[in-house]
Amino acid sequence: MATISNYKELKQEKARLASRQQELRLQIGEDWQSIKEDLKPSFLLASTMKKAFTRKASGVFTNLGINLIADGLFKKVLLARTGRLSRWIIPFLVKNYASHLVDDSDHLIQKIKNLFSGKSNKAQDTVTPQPVHSVTPQETGIDAV
Repeated sequence: MATISNYKELKQEKARLASRQQELRLQIGEDWQSIKEDLKPSFLLASTMKKAFTRKASGVFTNLGINLIADGLFKKVLLARTGRLSRWIIPFLVKNYASHLVDDSDHLIQKIKNLFSGKSNKAQDTVTPQPVHSVTPQETGIDAV
């Protein structure tokens, strides 16, 4: 740091420090965004694990439905010929994860609609419409052959 001998140098130094402070704030913001992007897979994994090992408190009938489906479908049908441990663990995880899915029913319904329609939102956003070429009547039908 240089010694300041007059008011003009003080103003210049103050302006330099303010610009340096702004640069450092921008750099910290960029570094923070980079860290958040790097940790996004870890947070996604942690969120999924939390959903698998904890049950969301929802209505009695939704829990009853989830229990019936998980026990009936998974334990007695799909996992009927597996070991006892897998017949106990897999329905437990399914019940817990399903309790989180059922709580956000609008999002769940939209996912089911997208699954059966065969369309996804990402595919619709990336497809660009192609120009339509006009077809003359001579190129269609039996005359085209």
